[in-house]
Amino acid sequence: MLRRFLSLSLVLFALPVFAQVTAKVGSVAPEGTPWDDWLQGVRKRMDKDTEGKLKLKVFLGGKLGGEKEMVEETKNGNLQIFGGSTGAVATYVPEMNVLELPFIFSSDAEADYVLDKTRDQFAKLMEAKGFVMVMWAENGWHGYGVKGKCLEKVEDMKGLKMRSQESYIHIETYKAFGAAPVEMAVPEVLGALQTGTVDGYSNTPLFSFATSWYNGISHYTYTKHIYQPGIMVLSKKWFDQQPEDIKKALMVRSDERAGIKGVRNLTEPLLENFRAAGKTVCTITPEASKGFASKVKPVWDAFSKKSKGNKEILDAVLAAKKDFAAGKK
Repeated sequence: MLRRFLSLSLVLFALPVFAQVTAKVGSVAPEGTPWDDWLQGVRKRMDKDTEGKLKLKVFLGGKLGGEKEMVEETKNGNLQIFGGSTGAVATYVPEMNVLELPFIFSSDAEADYVLDKTRDQFAKLMEAKGFVMVMWAENGWHGYGVKGKCLEKVEDMKGLKMRSQESYIHIETYKAFGAAPVEMAVPEVLGALQTGTVDGYSNTPLFSFATSWYNGISHYTYTKHIYQPGIMVLSKKWFDQQPEDIKKALMVRSDERAGIKGVRNLTEPLLENFRAAGKTVCTITPEASKGFASKVKPVWDAFSKKSKGNKEILDAVLAAKKDFAAGKK
């Protein structure tokens, strides 16, 4: 009996230990959106790739706080994965603000080309500040949601109290357009619109619906003044502690294009949804767009002069834009 017990003990001892890794994913993206679908797809794919060794717990709708808070928690290692805006990551990686500059991109194709070509440079910048870049995502092209009027020209922005993303680039852009920015976290915006604390906001059609912000406005002007990529980053502090097979699974970006495509496909239907909800959808003329663009040079200059790193990444983005233009000819 003793010999049988010892033999069984040796067999059990020789079996590999199944070490399961659990990681929290934080995002302000609401449930039932393409971002939710994307993150759930990433969760399932990682579970499959690691044969159940890596489990992601996804927390949506700002349940873990605003974007700035979640980015800080990711840097510190308390939150393992953050999915959100590049502007939020720019709190700690200020060079990322180049992607928030107004009129830095002119088309989806140009943005895709530039982001792919400069991916490694951005990844190095983030790694130096405690983040591991996984993949790009999509928020899309911004428009202005406001009460009472279309923004047919840049002068129409004067005096408006506008909710600003927690990013100095967005604040400076509002100032350049003559509006008064009010920095505010995502969960506070709808109430502020309804009470008149702010007159409007800048964001995409999808985010406007996902957050129900459209309920606080009467007009949406699709200016496309900002193209805003999203991003998925890991806590480097946490990532460095993981075994190699988990690291490998975390760095797969096969979900990237599907996530971006899912958001883009909804833009036109959502503009129709604005109209169906009784909102006035406005577009601006090319001449009016030039009027907005003519005001942003001080924002670009302020970014470039802020640090050597800012100038270097702006130069890299502009060089990639030039390559893209040459390739089209």
